[in-house]
Parts: sequence; structure tokens; C-alpha cells
Amino acid sequence: MNFNDLKKTLAVYHSDRIIFVGLGNPDCGDDGASQLLLNELRHSEEFKGAKFIFAGTNPENYLQKITDKNPQAVVFVDAAHFQDKPGTVKFLEAKQLKPSDFSTHAFSIGLITDYLTCENPCAIYYLGIQPQNTSVGQPLSDSVKAGLKHFFS
Repeated sequence: MNFNDLKKTLAVYHSDRIIFVGLGNPDCGDDGASQLLLNELRHSEEFKGAKFIFAGTNPENYLQKITDKNPQAVVFVDAAHFQDKPGTVKFLEAKQLKPSDFSTHAFSIGLITDYLTCENPCAIYYLGIQPQNTSVGQPLSDSVKAGLKHFFS
């Protein structure tokens, strides 16, 4: 998948009613890749009105902030293990996600999305980035940097 695929998928929503939520720990190598992807999206003309939240490892702390914005769509972005080449970006289905696949955060992404859709019915998307290395103290890997660059080209 690439940026054009993302634009097409989200084109049915008003950009000012889309919220991108980055998850991960930037101190753990590729687990912080969502921060880089959000920064690139933030500067795109297509998502100029969208909201961007980097929730790190505590997305539960941002639930009220998300629901207050009355989104039509929430896109969670995180490093995810889906057995592909490091740096690959793709949409994941909720039913595909196991707690260990999409983040290592305190609350399961399923509980968080259940809460959001109960409070404000909206579409939920999971955008995964295949990591190479999520070890503490490591920088973002070259393969993930290259994969994100390819995503936007």
C-alpha cells in the first residue's frame, strides 16, 4: 500500500473529521515509526484539516480528546508484526489483530476502539508498519525509514 491508497480509502470522509493516532515508543527503534509517518501526513495537502495525536504508549489518555472532536474516522498507526518485509505499511483488519501484533501498550487496542465507537460511532482503521527492530535504545531502522519513504513516493 502507499499514500495514494490511503487517500482513496479516506476520501469518503471530510479531512477535518479524520484523526490519526500514532502509537509506540520512540525509544524502542521501529516502535516509534508512527511518529515519523504522522509528521509526514501532517504536512500533506490531502490531510490538511485532519487531527494528529501521538499517543505514545498510552492511547487511553487521549480517548476524551478523540471523542470531543467527533471524528468520522480514526486511524491508529503503530508498528505491527504481520510477517512482511520491514518497512511495509498496510491496513490491518480488526479481526486479524492479536494484542501482541499491534502494540505493546497497556490497554488492548480492541478495548480502546470499542470505547470510541460506543461514545461516537465512527470508522476505525489500523495502519500497521512492519518493524525490523524494537529494542530499547535503538534508532529507527534504515529499512523502516526506506519503507516510509517508499510509502510517500
